[in-house]
Order: sequence, then C-alpha cells, then structure tokens
Amino acid sequence: MKIDCEVHAFRLKSRQAAPIIDGSMETLEGAARGSEITGLVLVQPAFLNGDPAELFARASQTRIPVRLIPPLVQPVAPEVLEEWARSGAIGLALTLTDSDPLAESLEAALQLGLHLEVSGGLEGREHLAELLLADGHRLVFRGFGLADSARDPAWDPRLARLLALAQGAEVWVKLSGIGRVPDGWAHAAAARMLRELGPKQLLWGSEWPHVGAAHAYAPSYAQTLEWLQDLVPDEDARGRILGETPAALYRFR
Repeated sequence: MKIDCEVHAFRLKSRQAAPIIDGSMETLEGAARGSEITGLVLVQPAFLNGDPAELFARASQTRIPVRLIPPLVQPVAPEVLEEWARSGAIGLALTLTDSDPLAESLEAALQLGLHLEVSGGLEGREHLAELLLADGHRLVFRGFGLADSARDPAWDPRLARLLALAQGAEVWVKLSGIGRVPDGWAHAAAARMLRELGPKQLLWGSEWPHVGAAHAYAPSYAQTLEWLQDLVPDEDARGRILGETPAALYRFR
C-alpha cells in the first residue's frame, strides 16, 4: 500500500479564485491511481473554514480507501466527534493556540483515538505540544513542522526543538509543501529529519490540488511524488514513508 497523507477534496465552485484544478474525488482518485497510490488522507483546506460537511460529502463518493482529517477550530460536542469518527475521521486538524476552550473536545478526541494534525509550526508553542503529549495525544506536524523556511535547516534552532520534541515521542512530521518551500531547503530539512528521526516518524503529503498558490505554481500529481523521490532517494526509507508508517498511524490495516 502507498498512502498520500494530505490531499484536498472540494467542489471547484467552493473556491472563487484558486485552485485551477478541480478537487473532485474523481479527479483525486484518477491522479492517485496513475501514480500507484492506493490510500488517501483527506485534509480539509483552510478556505472551507471550520465546517467539515463538504469534507464528509466528498469522502462519501470515494472508491479508494480514505481517511479524513476535519478541522477543530472551536469546541465540538463529544457526540459530534463520535459521529465524525464513525464517518471516517482518524484525526483532527488544528493550530497550537490556547487549548483551554478545546479541553473537552480534546479529551473526547483522545478517548476516540483521534490524533492531532498541527499546522503553523511549533515555534513559541513547545509547552502546549509537551502538555498534549503528556496527556497521551499523538501529534502530526504538517509542512515539515515549521511555519516558514527562511533559515538553514543545518542550524535552525526551531527545527532542533521540533526534532528534540519528537525524539522518543508519538510525533510524526509530514514532508509536504511542494511549491511553498524552496527545493534546496526541503532537501536539507528532509535529510536532517531522516538522520535524526528516520522514516518511522515521517509521512508524505502531496497537498494536491494545491489551493494556496495555484496561479503561481500548480504541479501535476505525479510531480509531487517525484518531489518525494528527490527528497528521499533511498528506496527502502521512501517505501516506509509511503507505506508502513502511514498505514499504522491512519489505520489503513
């Protein structure tokens, strides 16, 4: 099994200006099959805000195994989270801000076995991440786990703190962001993560179709997989990032 840990599903008319590629399940499934991807994780794009209705509607049309990551932007009743889990949710997307208003929802998510997918990086939020891990939450950091890519990964203290947090913890980092991060930076960051974490804590997400900068750069689906091949040239490591690691985390087995 080969799994893409971040794709975007939506009706094209949901987006006024971008992307220029339709986010229908038919489009996604066709692109995935063309690259021999056999499982998809649907993460709700930010322009759909906090209502996951469209995410679940798109997923109901699928003919390929999928898992869903709806957003948690405000408190959600435990019974609603239970319904999300029955409908295919395997985790929740959020940013690390003051977690007190979400405390009940986070506790319910933990009881349901839902992990947390964090966007916006770790900087300045290390204590919140440590508290969530201490409570038993599993954390996935999207987009290399950094809010920006302005510093050399060889000495970036933010990356060092992320890697230190992840050591020996239930933390995964998603190699994603083609078109948003410089290729040279991505290569250096991926190499350091492979050395210090290894493929058992790394995931890959195409983020396709790309919804943020479609007019500047809109790679094909196949190009996103080629990007991963460049970042992780070792076939065994890449195989685990595409297969064993996400299959266990997202319960494809």
